[in-house]
Amino acid sequence: MGKDYKIMLSDGSCLDFKQVFHQYFHSLVFFVDRYLEEEEESKSIVQDAFLALWEKHLEFSDELSVRVYLYSCVRHKALDVLKHRKVEQRYASEILQDEAAESYYMESVIEEETRRLISAAIDSLPENCRKVCLLILDGLDNQEIANELKISLNTVKFHKKNAYKLLREKLKDQFYLIFLL
Repeated sequence: MGKDYKIMLSDGSCLDFKQVFHQYFHSLVFFVDRYLEEEEESKSIVQDAFLALWEKHLEFSDELSVRVYLYSCVRHKALDVLKHRKVEQRYASEILQDEAAESYYMESVIEEETRRLISAAIDSLPENCRKVCLLILDGLDNQEIANELKISLNTVKFHKKNAYKLLREKLKDQFYLIFLL
């Protein structure tokens, strides 16, 4: 900035640009910082306002008009920054929602595929093993299963042991899916 730049007033007088800059810079930064709560960004906005004042060589009616121009300029720029932040937050929120939806979708697919594989494996068990296994999945304990099927407790334990052994063999290649749940 040149030493001789003056801000012209309509009455023919002028204000020294450097003096106006030093007089209002910190007040404008505090003013903008109330909106943004980001001191460096506030300083940048105030500097941009002074740069615009420098480049435009505007004429003002008095010093109050210069002050009003500067405060209005930095206020509008601060509001623009806030609008931009809001757009960024909305975009980030949408991305997070999309990622959450995608994650939910993948988890649901894996869960259903795992259920399908386990159900198919259970359906392929010998009849007694299958019956015992299904009752276990319904939450019955060994004694309740024995009572339900009218078989001995040891027979339930045998079919249960046999069912687990057969399921392990049938599902050994898909065992990794269970860990994804």
